[in-house]
Amino acid sequence: MAETLGGRLVITSPDAQEQVYNITLPVIRIGRLPAPQNDLVLDHLWVSRAHARLYCDRRPYRLQDLRSPNGTYVNDNRLPPEEVRPLKDGDVIAIGPFRLRFEAPQPAVSAPPEELPARPVPRPEPPREPPPPPAARQRLVERWVGMPDASSRWLQYLPPIYSDDEFLGRFLLIFEDLFGPVQQAIAHFSLFLDPTTAPESFLPCMNEWLAKIADEYWAPGVQRELLRAASELYQARGTRAGLQHYLEIVCQGYEAEILENVEGPHTFRVILRTQGGAAVDRHMVERIIEVSRPAHTSYTLEIR
Repeated sequence: MAETLGGRLVITSPDAQEQVYNITLPVIRIGRLPAPQNDLVLDHLWVSRAHARLYCDRRPYRLQDLRSPNGTYVNDNRLPPEEVRPLKDGDVIAIGPFRLRFEAPQPAVSAPPEELPARPVPRPEPPREPPPPPAARQRLVERWVGMPDASSRWLQYLPPIYSDDEFLGRFLLIFEDLFGPVQQAIAHFSLFLDPTTAPESFLPCMNEWLAKIADEYWAPGVQRELLRAASELYQARGTRAGLQHYLEIVCQGYEAEILENVEGPHTFRVILRTQGGAAVDRHMVERIIEVSRPAHTSYTLEIR
C-alpha cells in the first residue's frame, strides 16, 4: 500500500454549483483576492483578502486562520487566530458562505508482487529479550503540564520547510521549557483568582489584595476558606454574625457563641466551645476580635 499525494476540497455555496479543488500545492492560500495573492479564491465580501492557509506538505494536513474578522470554522467550531489545526478526512471547513469538505488522499493499491520460487523455511531463532529502554532525557527545568518530549510545538508557527527539522524541533524546546509555564499561567490566570484552585504560593498575593484578612502562618485550607468568604466577612464586619463566622473558620473544631450586653451596655462575651479540635491560640483569637469589634465596645473571652 502506498499513499498518493493530493486530496481535494469539495466546495459548496448557496448561489453556486458544487466545485472540486484538487490539492497539488504544499501550501494553499485561501482568500478573496485573485491570483497571485491566493491559490483558492472565494469571491465574497464575508471572505477576507487573505483569510486562511492550508498546509499540505506533510500528513496530517493543517489549517490556519489568518486573523480574519469573520473567522474560520471546522465542523462548526471556530479556530483561534493563528493556531494551526490538523484536519481529518470528512472535516467541513466554513469560510463565509462557503463550505469546503476535506477529502484526504486515499491510499493507492500497489500491484501484487510476482510469485517467487519457494524457499526452505528457516528454523526459528529463540526469542530474544527486548533491549532495556533508554534512560529518560535529563532536564534542567521543572516539568509542567503539557510539556512536549520529542520536538517543540512551536514548529507549527514556522514556515512548512522547517516543520520536519529534527534539530530545530529539539532546539526550540529550550525556549519552550523556559516560557511554557509562563504561557500556561497567562492562559489560565482565572484559576489563580479563585482561592479554591490558586497555587499555594499565590495565596499571599490574594491575601495582600484583601487587606491581609488571613495570617500567613495559618494552614492553607484555612486561608483558602477565609479568602473565599472575604466579601461576606467584610460586609458583616462589626456585627455578631460576622465575628462568629470569622472565628469558626479560623478556630476549626470549635463552636463560637457571642452574648451581647451581658456585663452592661456595649459589652459582649465570646465563648469558644471545643468539639474535639486541637488547642486554640488565645492571643490569635484576641487579635481577631480586636480587628472585628466596634471601637466603642469591650469584651470578655472564654475558651472551654
